[in-house]
Amino acid sequence: MDRVIVGRIVNTHGINGEVKCVSMTDDPERFDELQYVYLDETSQRLEISNVRYAKGLVYLRFKDLNHINDVEKFKGRYLSIEFENRRELPEDSYYLFDLIGIRVMDENANELGIITNVYQTGANDVYELDNDISKLIPAIKEVVRQVDISKKTMIINKVEGLFDGI
Repeated sequence: MDRVIVGRIVNTHGINGEVKCVSMTDDPERFDELQYVYLDETSQRLEISNVRYAKGLVYLRFKDLNHINDVEKFKGRYLSIEFENRRELPEDSYYLFDLIGIRVMDENANELGIITNVYQTGANDVYELDNDISKLIPAIKEVVRQVDISKKTMIINKVEGLFDGI
């Protein structure tokens, strides 16, 4: 992977080329440190000229894009940065893209499925297995026992009653 997604443009704001973005990082003020972003995983680089925050959103202006017509086509597009510019995470923390594709097993080495999606619920993340909404795993310490990104495996404790469908 060459790039890491840090946000998504949800709309324009005003007529002077500003866009509203949803931050897809744990620290939305991360945008203060960025000089530029890329549209999706393309080579189209946008130099950031102004950043501000309001109502849980990030508002960005890009150099030389000073009118709503210049940025309207960006609605719904993702903003990414180069992989090497990502932040180092604390121990026992993972990037969401690191978790997609991991094999999940119980403590008896029975394979339960592959993580295909991660939902960020606010209280804790929830991992979906095999694109099956009935196979959900809460990302809490009582359940997730071990994650090995290099081996692409996760071991969970099948708490009674919580995993009847798995």
